[in-house]
Amino acid sequence: MKLLFFFLISVSFAAGIDEAKDGKLVRGFLEVYCIKCHGSEKQKGDRRFDHLSGKAEDLSQAESLQEILDQLNLAEMPPESEKQPTEEETREVVSFLTKVLDQARENARENRGKVVLRRLNRVEYLNTIRDLFDLKMVDFDPTTTFPPDEPTEGFDNVGEGLVASSHLLENYLEAARKVADKVIRPGPEPKMIHYQAGVEIDPNGGMGEAGSDKVARREAGRIFIKFRQPLGFPALDKKRGVPADGEYLIRFSAKAVRRKSRYKDSDLRYNSDEPMRLSISIDSRELGATAHRIIGEYEIPDDELIEVEHRVWLEKGFTFHLHWANGPNGSFKRIMRKVLPKYNKDALYPARNPPEMYIGSGPELHVHSFEIEGPFFDQWPPTGFARYFPNPPPDPGSEYLDASLIRLANQAFRRPVSPDELKPYLKLASQYLLAKKDFWDAAHYGVRAILTSPRFLYLAESDPGKDPSALDPYELASRLSYFLWSSMPDRELREAAASGRLLETDELLSQAKRMLRDPRARALAENFAGQWLHLRKLGEMPPDPEKNKAYYSNNLEQAMREETGRFFNYVLSENRSILEFIDSDYTFLNESLAQHYGIEGVLGKTFTKVTLRPEHNRGGLLGHGSVLTATSNGVETQPVLRGVWVLENLLGTPPNSPPPDVEPIEPDTRGVSTMRELMEKHRNNPTCFECHRKIDPLGLSMEHYDHVGAWRERYAKRLPIDGSGEMPDGTTIEGPSGIKAYLKGRPGQFTHCLTEKLFVYALGRRLSFTDRDDLDAIVTLMPKLGYGLQELILQIVASEPFRFK
Repeated sequence: MKLLFFFLISVSFAAGIDEAKDGKLVRGFLEVYCIKCHGSEKQKGDRRFDHLSGKAEDLSQAESLQEILDQLNLAEMPPESEKQPTEEETREVVSFLTKVLDQARENARENRGKVVLRRLNRVEYLNTIRDLFDLKMVDFDPTTTFPPDEPTEGFDNVGEGLVASSHLLENYLEAARKVADKVIRPGPEPKMIHYQAGVEIDPNGGMGEAGSDKVARREAGRIFIKFRQPLGFPALDKKRGVPADGEYLIRFSAKAVRRKSRYKDSDLRYNSDEPMRLSISIDSRELGATAHRIIGEYEIPDDELIEVEHRVWLEKGFTFHLHWANGPNGSFKRIMRKVLPKYNKDALYPARNPPEMYIGSGPELHVHSFEIEGPFFDQWPPTGFARYFPNPPPDPGSEYLDASLIRLANQAFRRPVSPDELKPYLKLASQYLLAKKDFWDAAHYGVRAILTSPRFLYLAESDPGKDPSALDPYELASRLSYFLWSSMPDRELREAAASGRLLETDELLSQAKRMLRDPRARALAENFAGQWLHLRKLGEMPPDPEKNKAYYSNNLEQAMREETGRFFNYVLSENRSILEFIDSDYTFLNESLAQHYGIEGVLGKTFTKVTLRPEHNRGGLLGHGSVLTATSNGVETQPVLRGVWVLENLLGTPPNSPPPDVEPIEPDTRGVSTMRELMEKHRNNPTCFECHRKIDPLGLSMEHYDHVGAWRERYAKRLPIDGSGEMPDGTTIEGPSGIKAYLKGRPGQFTHCLTEKLFVYALGRRLSFTDRDDLDAIVTLMPKLGYGLQELILQIVASEPFRFK
């Protein structure tokens, strides 16, 4: 919901401007050069200009005039196929509109007051719960049933798109219950468990169970892991996982045996050149497949027993398993039926003898012992409980309950709350205590009431009093923290707000710099960059598993996300130039992604900064597999989608949506036509030509990257790839290096695009033409600041739109 207290002056603001000249310059210009395509009979791009007077009489007039001015400044309208104005006509109209809109913005500032009431989106809700109660949110997610947050202007934190349905309200109630269950933990510290399993190797190749003792409950383990089948604790599984939330210590000892054996790799579907790797996975029977994830992976040396310790936070009900991550693939039955008989004449299927009789002939991953111990806690009761319910008396009553809930509300509502303001919530909890006679049930009820309050769920900006448009310090603190962290203000930021220092520019910028150094600033990469670059679309149209086996076996989708996330965070943390998003001589790779890119010398699963050379054909976002895969359809490249992506996210000039009667480009299932030939047929449609002459050269320049971002010289049928094109202004683009040169030649346009997107994300609302002066001023300043990403963010934080409603 967005409340607009916004008034534009009447025609009197144009005093000093000749009315006759006004009509001649604007209405006459529109009639001659614009109305044909944007009038009563035809509205290309859903734009209609025949009603415009040339004066910013209201918001819609001003917005339309600003759009016309932008198109004239970019020299993109009128289209080449239409009658063109003279340079003098264009200059006069541009000059006039600039003056009109500047004056309109100046007057609009005097009546500024866009009060945005927007709710927390799902990510912000989760992060706020995490920080409010100091909870581990790795596997605890009370929002899984929330409906998706629909993006507006490309971002899901814009108030206009964050509607609240009855279904969502029901989910808020259930989420609050789950959170209160985690937080209200008044009892004694959970009892420790210790499960241990081990084996002793029999000289004859059999297995013996390790001895048991009174402290640890031991179970018989296997001497080796069968191929890629999981190895776990049956007793722990029977108990439905660990008994309490907490940190657990997992230990195991293992060694690799006969990594290279007489069995051929092709028969075992196994790569003996790789060191054996053992992985640890966790899962929950209650939550099913969605809870399964790998938490660690270790290389196991040949014929050397090593011991490994791994600490992990586990939610109640979770258990763990060990896996031979890169062991022989395929079913055990296939190995027994087809592989063993090739090497062992006495191996018949079904085998009379157990498979253990063949131990000692093939590759094996021996696990000698493994155990789990926990839960461990930094303190008890946990921080999230002790913060609001400190030192509870033996028989707590309503007075202690009120004090505890006030402590919680002061942080949950992100501003000081008086007992009178909180009276309805305190009354509810007190009545519950009287009725149920159970203090902790009443506390549970009070926590739920606060977590379902609009004051918690919404980032409301109220009337600050003296100045009808300035944010108060608490509102400013919330705007800053949800911009940089996607979460609530921390203690230091709240203290700066409480003292009033946050309203001072120096203090505001000092807090922003501190927050950018905090690990929570990674939220900008996850939530801003993830939406700006469309990384959230990765996986929506996954490649065919049969034709893209390496994509799945090497977990390239996650690796691509990691590369772009690390790249963005590096540019941010080091205050690097935003122009490195266009082109850079470095990126971040692990071995699998480097192999996918054809880059040698990168080893291991750990990501490292890699220096790029021209022959690598990478550098900048357009060389990232994440962007290239997200702009394909899983089967083939989509040059139109890639071209639109560049226009929208790097140049800030998104094309209009195609008319509903235009047929999409027909795929060539026989592979006898190049993508360029298919697009030429589409482009020849007069309805499509004007937009596609801007889209196609950009998209085709990236055709050397296939649908998963791998470099190629030719198409599958050996057809040549032509990555050249010509933009409407006559600029020739030749392949990836050409599009980067084109973009680097327009640093101001890219800076304007990125600044606009950051502003939308920071403010949580659409931008209006009244924000243009501030936006343009920042863009103009950026060359002097070295185009640093931190500098850009700090300029936004210090700007008037950020500090005012």
